[in-house]
Amino acid sequence: MNKKFDFKDLTIKDFFFFNKMLTPSFITIVYWITLILIGFSTLTMILGSFALFAYSFTAGLFTFFTGIITFVVGFVSTRIGFELICVLFNINHNIQKLANEKTDSEKTEELSNTDTIN
Repeated sequence: MNKKFDFKDLTIKDFFFFNKMLTPSFITIVYWITLILIGFSTLTMILGSFALFAYSFTAGLFTFFTGIITFVVGFVSTRIGFELICVLFNINHNIQKLANEKTDSEKTEELSNTDTIN
């Protein structure tokens, strides 16, 4: 997924008919934004748990550990989700390469058949 997308080659037809995929170029940015949001929510939960300790020790302790679990599960599930998206785009890319190779081989086969007929 290290391939950069060149917007110069993008035509309106490619954009509206999904001939070229834009998501792989943005997926890393969205991944990091998601991790930052998970970090902020975890930090908020942990700091909020300290305020809850004044009212209820059990609620504060529960919120503190929930924040830690949110951090671990959030990071792991985000990584798995984004890896699955990347795998789907890699499969799409490989299928496109196979289709292009097949059409190229069919064209060369047609040319060789017309040469032998003439």
